[in-house]
Amino acid sequence: MTIFTLEELKDTITLFSATEADFWSENSIVALEHNNHQSGCILKVYGDQVDEIGLKWTKTVVKNGYKEEKKFIEKSAEAISFFLTRHFTEFNVIEEACIGTGVDYWLGYDDKHQKYNPKNFLTARLEISGINIETLSNSLEKRVKVKMMQTVPSDDTALPAYISIVEHSTPKAHFSKK
Repeated sequence: MTIFTLEELKDTITLFSATEADFWSENSIVALEHNNHQSGCILKVYGDQVDEIGLKWTKTVVKNGYKEEKKFIEKSAEAISFFLTRHFTEFNVIEEACIGTGVDYWLGYDDKHQKYNPKNFLTARLEISGINIETLSNSLEKRVKVKMMQTVPSDDTALPAYISIVEHSTPKAHFSKK
């Protein structure tokens, strides 16, 4: 079974600062513990592939700065989605996308990959969403449909788009290519 150690995110997305990666990792720990999960819980993944992934952490997070559920759920979904991107694709998260592009992040090959091209390094798109507790009106399936449509503004790039939705109460995720 694959294990994602949340504190190792800074080693996974090397084009972002370690401080930012640690912030995303802390948000994941807060979101999972908010839903009474402990280190070693299993993330069930659906979408293009089905998998079970262990989520581990050792850090104790001081939660005084993590009171707004919507914020820590979204940042947690980003962190877990970054791990899923590295696990299910050959891409890495390259940079944050600007509002209006219909996606959250641009993906590409890192400089160690044989297909890396420094003149054309953005090769895919990533749209992410987080759900705390899935409901009938806010399910993974419904959110996937919404996020697929949301990527339309950057469809003219002809780059593949990946959709990653992370639900924290189970926990489970949907990861697929548009």
